[in-house]
Amino acid sequence: MSHLILGASGGLGRELCYRFAAERNDLVIVASDDRDLKALKSDLELRFDVRVISVATDVSEASGCADELHAAVAQLTPLRGLLFPIGAVLSRDAGTLDRESAERLMRVNFLSVVDTVALFLPSLLSSNGGTIVGFGSIAAARGRNGNAVYSASKRALESYFESLRHVCAKAGPIVQFYVVGYLDTSLSAGRTKLIPKASPRRLAARVARDLNRDIGRVYFPWYWRPVCSALRWTPWFLYKRMRF
Repeated sequence: MSHLILGASGGLGRELCYRFAAERNDLVIVASDDRDLKALKSDLELRFDVRVISVATDVSEASGCADELHAAVAQLTPLRGLLFPIGAVLSRDAGTLDRESAERLMRVNFLSVVDTVALFLPSLLSSNGGTIVGFGSIAAARGRNGNAVYSASKRALESYFESLRHVCAKAGPIVQFYVVGYLDTSLSAGRTKLIPKASPRRLAARVARDLNRDIGRVYFPWYWRPVCSALRWTPWFLYKRMRF
């Protein structure tokens, strides 16, 4: 079987690559840095004796890479999964981002996923199988004074995956969505949090274990479910005093 991983060179994406390759899956790995991708591809193929096709592309550009992705997937066994461990943040994202920067965040965090699903959903629906896995963020639980566009893009992604699950409810791929807390990756580097950062390796293991289960939306780690619920129900006069 083969799986496409968009955002393959990041912390979670890399862990997913190693986990799925270890389970004898061929991979199409997609990221922006060609040098990083080539090194990852070589390592995966040498370690696990699987086929890996790399596609280097900047998903923040509107031009897309549909032809490259189709050609890459066509070289492997039938596609059985789409995984989207992709994400980008900007430190100045507090309501004053310029148009170009805001569009870049929306393309990376949301539209790149929508574009890729649109390419391969028809074949997954016709084969009545496979899995599509999205990764959201606890930052989307409620609008806040930091990461304004990032949070909006991840909330849009969560809504999209709920709709996608409805589309595929009767026949087609399983659709899963992980609402992820603070992971120990480059996106959270240098940020001190009261709650410990979770391991991307543990999340990758969880994704691989539950890949064929209709689990819907999952919070990782689990304790973020009650935390996010509490944030949503916090009265405005209290919530507006919070700084995070």
